[in-house]
Amino acid sequence: MKSTLARHAAAFLTMTALAAGPLRAQTVVISEVRADAGGRWVELHNRGSAAVNLASWSLHYASRTPGTPQNYWWPFPTGTVLQPNGYLRVHWYQTASSAVATGELWTGTSPYGFLFGLGGETLLGTRGALALFSTQQNANMNTAAYVADWVSWGENGYTREGLAVQQGLWTAGRHLGALPAGSSHARDPGMVGAVAFPDLAWFLDNSPTPGLPNVTGAVVQSYGQACVLPGNHLLGMPSLTAPSLPLVGNSGFTLTVQNTTGIFAEFVLLGFSAGAAPPGAPSILPLYSGVPCQEAIDTQQLLATWVLPTQILGTNVPMSMANVPPAAVGLELHVQALVLQLLPNSFPPYQGISNALRLVVGQ
Repeated sequence: MKSTLARHAAAFLTMTALAAGPLRAQTVVISEVRADAGGRWVELHNRGSAAVNLASWSLHYASRTPGTPQNYWWPFPTGTVLQPNGYLRVHWYQTASSAVATGELWTGTSPYGFLFGLGGETLLGTRGALALFSTQQNANMNTAAYVADWVSWGENGYTREGLAVQQGLWTAGRHLGALPAGSSHARDPGMVGAVAFPDLAWFLDNSPTPGLPNVTGAVVQSYGQACVLPGNHLLGMPSLTAPSLPLVGNSGFTLTVQNTTGIFAEFVLLGFSAGAAPPGAPSILPLYSGVPCQEAIDTQQLLATWVLPTQILGTNVPMSMANVPPAAVGLELHVQALVLQLLPNSFPPYQGISNALRLVVGQ
């Protein structure tokens, strides 16, 4: 009988299998967005080591609601300072029902509280865009240099998206998915500036965390040694990486096997285990030309294996966690890749084996 861990791991792997421009440095970023009956707010995060005075900054919301201005700016009030590693939540187009807590701001619903006489509009989860501007002056609202951050969901192509693209803060034609009730779009701070497309730094968070870090408990840890056999046609050592973190709701979570060729009937076999190989465990791989390629994962605790055709230069293995339940938080998996050539009479018997990754699901 499988253990509880094994059952959860198998369910996790099943769900992920089914789903199967340069950035400038940013200090203050849009960190999290929620837009449903449980809360309509925008969270900012100061990633820097110095306080930032936001008294001359503004928050911009773009909508596609017919018969409305569709563009709104709200000015941060005098005295708004975001401390180092601090968070600030702005409740959009809402009035505070009681005393406002530290780190919480409310825009109100009066048109006089917004800039340029345009008023405001309810933040919707179906579609919209938010921008952070380092100005409150009308003359600057079409100048890219004043755009400090941008995010859009549900649709793209909003009026000032081009400004964010000029600043390297967004990629034209891309957007996050619509926001389901009870969830938020959250940003992995470690991915800001480290991904090919800015939207890939965001994930759907099934347990919103206003005022707290968006990433909790996720681990990607490499161990073991990559190995190739004489006569292989790989482009280098097969390196197994995870460009983002295994977070519940992260639809873009992917494993990548670097240095595959994508030809010659080449395939990659991914083995998922419950643990690392114990010291002294024998290898199940055949010894070829005296080269001892060794599995780093425990082959006696294998939970699943996937076989996929390789791609040129590197093979991406999508493992969307969009539908992984919160109960999977804390689940630990160990994965390693074996590159095979499945041609008749192919030799050597396999091309090489990658390093291993220890993955812990976070939230």
